[in-house]
Amino acid sequence: MAEQKNSVAATTENKNINNINLNTLFNFTKSLDSDVEKFLVIRAFYQLNYFDLESNDREALEELLKPIGGTKE
Repeated sequence: MAEQKNSVAATTENKNINNINLNTLFNFTKSLDSDVEKFLVIRAFYQLNYFDLESNDREALEELLKPIGGTKE
C-alpha cells in the first residue's frame, strides 16, 4: 500500500513540475525578440518533453508550432 501511495505522489509531483515548466516556457518566450527564437525554444521544449506532457499541453504546443500560413494538404 505504501508503494502505491508513493507512486501516486510521484505522479502528482511530476504533473506539477510539467505545469511549472510550461508556464515558465511561455513567460520566457515573451522575453525573446524574434519569432524564430520563440519557435526554436518551443520546438526544443516540445521535443524534449513530448512523453511527459499531458495531451492538452501537447496540443497547445503543436498549435504554436504550426506554420503561419497553415499546412498544405
